Amino acid sequence: KKYTVYCSYLQVYKERVYDLLNKSHLKRLVTDGPGLKLKWNKDFFAVENLYTFECRSAEDILALYHFGIKNKVVASHNMNNASSRSHSMLKVTIECVDGKQPDNTVVSTLQLVDLAGSERQSQTGNVTSKESIDINKSLLTLRQVITALTERRDGEQGYVPYRDSKLTCLLRQSLGGNSFTLMLACLNPCDGQMDENFSTLSYAAKASNISNKPIKNEDPKTQ
Repeated sequence: KKYTVYCSYLQVYKERVYDLLNKSHLKRLVTDGPGLKLKWNKDFFAVENLYTFECRSAEDILALYHFGIKNKVVASHNMNNASSRSHSMLKVTIECVDGKQPDNTVVSTLQLVDLAGSERQSQTGNVTSKESIDINKSLLTLRQVITALTERRDGEQGYVPYRDSKLTCLLRQSLGGNSFTLMLACLNPCDGQMDENFSTLSYAAKASNISNKPIKNEDPKTQ
C-alpha cells in the first residue's frame, strides 16, 4: 500500500478566507482585499486555489505549521497580549492506495481548528469593532449549528445553518459529516472571568453531544 500525506493551512479573518502558506495571497489581507472563494463539492465546501503541500515526514508538517502561524492575524487588548483575530485551520489529508487494487483509494483527514474567543468590547477595549463583530457572529453561527446537530434525531435531515458563515461552511464535514469531533475548551483561572468560563463550558458541552457514525472513506468508483 502507498500512503501520501498532504497539508494545508488557512485562516478566516473578517469572514474572508486567506491562505497562511501563500505569502503573495496574504498581501491581499493587508489591503483588505478579497479572500479565496469557497466551492461546493458534492458533500463539502472546498477552498479554491488553496496551497496544498505533499509532506514526507512529521517534520515537514510542523515546518508548515510554524511558517503559517507566523502569518496569523493577532493583536493585543486588555485581556490578551496576543489575541487571535481569526479562526485558523490546519488540514492533514492521508490517501492510501492499495497496490493490488490501484483503483481503490481510502482517504482520511485530520482538521485542527483554532477558534478565536468570543469578545465583549467593554472588557477587551478593542477599537477595531469589525474584527470583534465578525468573530462573535461566526461563533454564534457555530453554536447554532452545534445545537441543530445535537437536537436532530436519527435519520432526520433537519435544517442546519452551515452556510450562514465561512467558518461553519468549512467545518461542515468535521461537525456533522463523516467524522469524529473533539473540542478542547480553554478557561481563564481569574475569578472575574467566571461568567465567560461558564459560557465556554456550555458551548463545549453542546459540542460533546454531537453523535456521528463515521464510515470508511473508500472511493465511490470502487463500490
